[in-house]
Amino acid sequence: MSNFSEIETLVPSKKEFHSSESIVTADLEAIIKQPEGTNVVYMAAWYNGETYRIFDISQWGYNTTTMLEQFWIDLLKNNKGRVCYFHNFGGYDAILSMPSLLNIPNLAFYPIMKDGEIISIKVAQKGKVVLTIKDSIKILPGALSKLAKDWGVETQKDHFPHYFWNGSIKDTLNYEGFLPPYSKFEPKRTSLIDYEEMVKLFKNKTWSFIRVSEFYILGDVKATYQVLVKYFETLITKFPIDPLKVYSAPSAAFRIWRTLQLPLLHQEGLKVYDLSHNIDSLLRESYCGGIVDVYRPHLIGKGYYYDVNSLYPTAMCKSMPVGMPQLVEFLTKEEFLKGEFYGFLEATVRAPANEYIGLLPIKLQGRLICPGGTFSGLFFSEELKFALANGYQLLEIKLAYSFKRGANTFLQLITQLNSMKIEAQRNSQPTIRNLAKLLMNSMYGRFGMHPTLTTHGIYTSKQINKITPAWIVQNAINFGELSLVTLLLNKSWILENQGVEGLIKHLTNLGNNTNVAIAAAVTAHSRMIINQYKLDALKLGLNLFYSDTDSLILDGPLPENYIHSATLGKLKLEHIFKEGIFVMPKVYYLEKEDGSIVSKVKGFPGKLTKRTYFIKKCTHGITCHTLKYVSITIVHGVLLKQALSPLLLCLKQV
Repeated sequence: MSNFSEIETLVPSKKEFHSSESIVTADLEAIIKQPEGTNVVYMAAWYNGETYRIFDISQWGYNTTTMLEQFWIDLLKNNKGRVCYFHNFGGYDAILSMPSLLNIPNLAFYPIMKDGEIISIKVAQKGKVVLTIKDSIKILPGALSKLAKDWGVETQKDHFPHYFWNGSIKDTLNYEGFLPPYSKFEPKRTSLIDYEEMVKLFKNKTWSFIRVSEFYILGDVKATYQVLVKYFETLITKFPIDPLKVYSAPSAAFRIWRTLQLPLLHQEGLKVYDLSHNIDSLLRESYCGGIVDVYRPHLIGKGYYYDVNSLYPTAMCKSMPVGMPQLVEFLTKEEFLKGEFYGFLEATVRAPANEYIGLLPIKLQGRLICPGGTFSGLFFSEELKFALANGYQLLEIKLAYSFKRGANTFLQLITQLNSMKIEAQRNSQPTIRNLAKLLMNSMYGRFGMHPTLTTHGIYTSKQINKITPAWIVQNAINFGELSLVTLLLNKSWILENQGVEGLIKHLTNLGNNTNVAIAAAVTAHSRMIINQYKLDALKLGLNLFYSDTDSLILDGPLPENYIHSATLGKLKLEHIFKEGIFVMPKVYYLEKEDGSIVSKVKGFPGKLTKRTYFIKKCTHGITCHTLKYVSITIVHGVLLKQALSPLLLCLKQV
């Protein structure tokens, strides 16, 4: 193996953070124009801790474009050198505001994008960066209202009738009268109790759309500012990094890891390499998520719902594959079974005939499955050993990649973060607890990011025509004279004209800094942890009804030595219930002993009735009580054991 670039350590930052000199927050508000249902921006605001400005289209002849141009000009003029944060810039504000920004003359723009969304834009004038725009929802994921509560800031998010429309934009902005009806508010943001409080507030007061809008948008930019300041100040008191260089939650965790944990690996003579443009595609097959299964569809009596404390952080405390990967072409079964090999191997295995739960997942047609019978896949050595110790048989090894064991790849940092979280909870310090939890859960995912062969730029049509053949224009979004362009690396042209060295140079410049081997090992260890709990429950004579990535539902209690609410990897008892209905993965209904309901339907935010979940009588008179809970099918010659819901089983009878 060669041509691997090393992931380098970062020097601890000694830079002081002064929020009043460093950051500004901004926001837009839009009217939903009827009957088209289109968003029309009518207000924009910014706040830097000392000063704020609010712009609305009534000041600019009800022209959104003119208002936004003036907003950007004013923001740039009064906040030079700052980082400007919009909450959810990539998903909403960028689309609506970028045309006006890009049409300001004598500016240059340098975007960073991921998965089609803008993460950041550097705005430069005469070669100097005058403003950096970032999306704060990437740094602190979650709705602003929840973040403001969780971080305990002074300004809390208010309520606003986003669906209010008074016939025209002008008449809507100029509306003064009664408080709009509850139907004009977003139910997820404003409860009926919240609305009743507003009714009392405006009982003897006139409700003004423009005044309430100003109050609302100012509250949003202040809340965003206050949350970020609390987060950044908490971050730098614990870790020596520059918070203004952070682009996302995984970015913050990765910077901390490179600053504090990676140097400890180096002290042990171990290095971590960027695998993004070498063997990522080979090893990515082994990078699988959590297993979610329904084993029995209906529990009546007494059910116990357990969660694993911090499953992924617990998995990260295990040894990880580090160092330079080595191809092992002739690894025998006997050599592997001795236990010395550590890494990834392509193997054929046979599952036990009486297998109740699957222990080895593979990806098939985009789905994660645990096959029965004989099948092949690329497995992490430790997960394969776990499966072999529990009834699987190893039939053949085709090839393997060996790594060194990094016992302290994450261990010390995760231990520190977990101690921070526990101590903060004990001392009623929610901001520190939130920080520790966010960093613990964000860390491993950065290693498993998909490598990119793209770069992005904002160019004129002349500049686009001059782009070197080393890059292919994959996509261009026109914003007047400028376009946001996605460029794809033309590997075949580079190899033909610049050779392997030229390609390596281009790939290195893309700088992915990912290592899918580490990410795959983390998810494999997490599956081993939850699967061990499942196996232990079965040995104790308990029945398993449902399991998610980090949880399991049983018909009896586990011993007390399994339970501890604060210890990494131990279980906590979330619910005791008298009836449970398990329709399919991520769809279930629990009725607790006190009559309260716990329900989940993935992708559906509302609540369903028990009747919706539970079909008492199925087609042909088959009741859900009499249905088998495991189906066996064959796909491409592979035996699959899948948990089926009562509804799906009934449908199979039709």
